[in-house]
Amino acid sequence: MQKKLLKLLCVLLIALNCTILSGCLIKPYQVDVQQGNILKQDDVNQIKPGMSKNEVESILGEPMLRNSFDSDNWTYVYTNQINGGAIEHKCVVMHFVGNRLVSAKSE
Repeated sequence: MQKKLLKLLCVLLIALNCTILSGCLIKPYQVDVQQGNILKQDDVNQIKPGMSKNEVESILGEPMLRNSFDSDNWTYVYTNQINGGAIEHKCVVMHFVGNRLVSAKSE
């Protein structure tokens, strides 16, 4: 009798383990993924036309993309995915003339 009960218990534990591993009860951990420049809205709001490249860089950091042939266009890119969910995209393009900011566009 005890051997049958032990076998039944083992079968139940194996079945429960298979159910847990198949994802019915437990979802696997998914890593949060942040890439690029972290763009906080408060920081972006501080950027104003007429600022120098150094002033912009001190607020937002170094841009993610700089055109090697045209140093007057800077692109700040940020993507964030939390727990395998939807990917959040932010992009800000800065256009300078000389050393002064002319426009900043959020895309």
